[in-house]
Amino acid sequence: MVLTFDTRATSRIAGFVFVAILCVSHCFPRPAGAGQASVRGQTVHFVESEHTSLSGAAQAGGSAVWTYSGKATWDVIVRRENYRLLLRVRAGYAADHQSGVRGETAYRVTVDGRKVKLRLVPKTLLYGSDESNWAWIVGDVGKLEQGPHSLVFSADWHFGRWDAFVLTADRKYVPPREPPLGKETPRDLSLLNAEQAKWFQGFSLGRGEVEKNCPPAEAPKTADSIDSIGLTACRNQHAAAVVNVTNWLKTPLLFRVSRDDGERGADALPSLPLEAVTLRHAVPLPAPRKEALADALPKLDGAGLMYLPAGQTRQLWVAVNTAGLSPGHYSTRLRIQPLTAPGRCTTQRVEVDVRVVDLALPTKHPLDIFLCEYDTNRPGMKEDLSSHYVNWYHNCLIPHPAAANPDFSSLDSSLKREMRFPGARTVFFEQWHFRTDSSWQDKAKRPAWVEGIRRWARHVHKDLSLGYDDFTLHIYDEVSGGGIDTFVRARQLVREADPKVRVTMTVTPQITLKEVQRLDPAVDVWCPHMELYETRPEVLAFLRKTRKPVVPYYCAENKRYWPAQTYRFWAWKLFEQRTAGLFIWTWISRDAWRGRSWDGGMVFAGNGGIVPSRRWELLRMGLQDWLLLDLAVKAGFRKQVDQLMSKVLADPENADTTRQARQELIRLLTSGASPVGLSKKK
Repeated sequence: MVLTFDTRATSRIAGFVFVAILCVSHCFPRPAGAGQASVRGQTVHFVESEHTSLSGAAQAGGSAVWTYSGKATWDVIVRRENYRLLLRVRAGYAADHQSGVRGETAYRVTVDGRKVKLRLVPKTLLYGSDESNWAWIVGDVGKLEQGPHSLVFSADWHFGRWDAFVLTADRKYVPPREPPLGKETPRDLSLLNAEQAKWFQGFSLGRGEVEKNCPPAEAPKTADSIDSIGLTACRNQHAAAVVNVTNWLKTPLLFRVSRDDGERGADALPSLPLEAVTLRHAVPLPAPRKEALADALPKLDGAGLMYLPAGQTRQLWVAVNTAGLSPGHYSTRLRIQPLTAPGRCTTQRVEVDVRVVDLALPTKHPLDIFLCEYDTNRPGMKEDLSSHYVNWYHNCLIPHPAAANPDFSSLDSSLKREMRFPGARTVFFEQWHFRTDSSWQDKAKRPAWVEGIRRWARHVHKDLSLGYDDFTLHIYDEVSGGGIDTFVRARQLVREADPKVRVTMTVTPQITLKEVQRLDPAVDVWCPHMELYETRPEVLAFLRKTRKPVVPYYCAENKRYWPAQTYRFWAWKLFEQRTAGLFIWTWISRDAWRGRSWDGGMVFAGNGGIVPSRRWELLRMGLQDWLLLDLAVKAGFRKQVDQLMSKVLADPENADTTRQARQELIRLLTSGASPVGLSKKK
């Protein structure tokens, strides 16, 4: 067939193509109903040069692709039709303006590996300058089945150039001689089956759960992508939403993740401030006898780069801090751009909608929260601990009580540093001298120990101005059996030195009621193991009857492998038991990055900062839930709180139940409902 050029037809047809293209969204698959649109409108396919895949020396710039002896691949989705291929190409060079389009032309193309002969479309030569002379060439492709097809372009001359690619089943279609040439046709992913869609799209974005581990093998059933996620938060809250990014290809992908709030419509929600959003990604680490745990949550680097191995899923964590935000609706748009994918795998965007309710959480927590940080001094420590409500700080630098000239300088330096952290209010002094040196039991040496303890207490109280309610002393740990008598004698020594010093004791899961009763006279603050709430209710009942503070603890169990939801649930259990605080061993310990090391730490060491874990973030969410429970009780909603508590406590591993209970607490506190009838206040 010989194609002639009719300028009158060109304007009409090109205009029709342009309008048809504008009516379709570019970023996401169209609804299924869109597949029934005009066949003619769907049979003209344009593609932007940036969405071709280049190999060899080929380069793209603007709307053009230069060969430089390389190749360009165009992956296109079509219906079952007979097609022609039209290319707007560079026709020649300064000495010969038509050398590239004579005969079978200097351009080559294959469709699904099959060669297609190309020829000049008559009357389409357009000379602008020696560097700008163009023509359309055409080839008969033949019948293509519905689905994806790959067109590969090359040229026999070094300076060949393509300016537009068109695939059409419209036999009457005539390309425009001059720009504008047309807009890229949106991909209709509804024409693909599930496996084809995975291959064509390359990656997908799914809605994740903050509580749920995201192992590398995690993958959705289809390649359908979400275009929005949302969260509801109180003021002064740290919240998060997550996006699961799945790489469907057989090669690794490098992404750039960035906020894309520059061009927002007039009806767009206010953009979240820059400082309100932190982008992190969950890094899977080995776990013995378990699937890899995506527990570490480092920030994306300064470029926003995220690496995703072939066939794996990673979780993008969108952390939102509502401090300083007024009640209202906000959003930010994330741009997930594949840098190393084939051209068909285009950038995807997801809108993060945030609703900030008119309810402010307290910035300081009523519970005493202690994490055994062992006088650690790391960059980012102050911000991390204070933002997680930690207020009871460790100090293990007490000089030996029998020292003739004790040096308190290290103790003072560490204490003053940590007590300047926002929210800090109590010091947990711990010393091992009683456990490692039995000379305190020698009558001749006992007076020196008494005087040393007295000197320490006086220094802390008088010189450092800490009230007796502002610090505790830990001299023995998890005693039982004969160790109880030893502890009681050591406690008598401390009381002799200064009767106002409060002493703590950790109570193990194996302890008996009689042993606890023997401990009682020597203990001022109880730290029972959390397992006791399940195994020894009689022990917990006795502790409550003593009317002394009860601060439950978890110790050196390999708890980093426990479900993150467990960490959130703890706070609900604490509220039910009316405890005074929470004690967890430990904040940071060993090299948790190695994955299999036995470690009870809550965070990971970072370069110049702290890398939180998913568990650490879920613990904070639980403590925020505790604040909501407390506010609701104080507002008179005790009955409703008890009902919600019973649901959560009955199904502790169900994250949905916990989230729903939290949402109901927010509704109660913001709806204006009265505690009794839940009717609107007038």
